[in-house]
Amino acid sequence: MADDSGITPRGGRFTIRALRAAVLPTPGWALEFGANDATLHDLHFYVWLVTDGETVGLIDTGLPLDRADADALGATNAAFGDPVGFRDVRTLPEILADAGVRPEDVSFVAITQTVTYHTGGLDAELLPNAIFYLARAGVWELLADPPGHPAPEFYFTRSSWASLRDLAVGGRLRLVADCAQIVPGVRFVVTGGHHPGSAAVVVDTATGVVGILETAFVKRNLESGTPIGIAEDMAAARRAMSSMRDRCDTVVAIHDPDNARDFPGATR
Repeated sequence: MADDSGITPRGGRFTIRALRAAVLPTPGWALEFGANDATLHDLHFYVWLVTDGETVGLIDTGLPLDRADADALGATNAAFGDPVGFRDVRTLPEILADAGVRPEDVSFVAITQTVTYHTGGLDAELLPNAIFYLARAGVWELLADPPGHPAPEFYFTRSSWASLRDLAVGGRLRLVADCAQIVPGVRFVVTGGHHPGSAAVVVDTATGVVGILETAFVKRNLESGTPIGIAEDMAAARRAMSSMRDRCDTVVAIHDPDNARDFPGATR
């Protein structure tokens, strides 16, 4: 299956593992546009490990390394009647240690969303050899048109923003306008939809082309074609889901609780 992303499967080069970073109860109306549902449903947040046995990459970096930053982000859930926020939190160093991955062996990091749900563990020193890929529109949204959801302080932490500067100075930052090949068989695709900085990562695996899509939260978004309830651009969210279904054998909703089962990763 060849597609307009430029990926042609070559016998399943990469494997994907979903390593859970946290769980956050989220109201049903936020998960599915038009849903009259204020009950809380668990969204699972992951760091995704992509490897062919030689190249090691990550998709997303989990919650902020400073627990105070993670707690501040989780505290916004109080508006939904949830007094706790994030549950079962594991930071990126813990996730990598549990997975048996040395940080210095990571060669790329693809960030699917510039909000600190996904950029919290962005640390140039922790991952000294990685090149980082982010949607240019997500960074521009913060700098030029500060968003209302979530608040601007939840786009990057103070330390991750400093790391962006270090990555840029060191030639390790890629701000992608549309799409980019990270390595043969792995492509970063800016989709928009949830936010301008939303992206997907398309990976050639043994079971075909897999697309991990930030603009879909749970499987029923993809099954029904209904966007998430908090999408900034509903039309773009619909286009992203349709485009990914056309170009991929499997499309993955990024926060679905089944991802750890469908893409298992060993933990201690």
